[in-house]
Amino acid sequence: MEKGKLSPKEQALLAEARREAAARKEGLPAAASSSGAKVKPPLTPAERLAQLMEEERAETQERKKKMRRYGIGISGAILALFVLWLLRAFRPRR
Repeated sequence: MEKGKLSPKEQALLAEARREAAARKEGLPAAASSSGAKVKPPLTPAERLAQLMEEERAETQERKKKMRRYGIGISGAILALFVLWLLRAFRPRR
């Protein structure tokens, strides 16, 4: 990623924070400033932190599963190449 560029997730979080800051300046609750039918109470900092931690944990778990899947496939491919090399190396010459 280029230096100074934000990922789409970071851009979304930044936009949400800007909306919340603008709503606080106007004296409106954050949920009322966005056009939503349901108005729910804003999350406390502890709840927001817990939510962010849960999202990161889920993302990390998905990344670990993906790495494990690739690791097994790559290890199997290397093992197969090694076995083919062994078969070729110890084959009797004619």
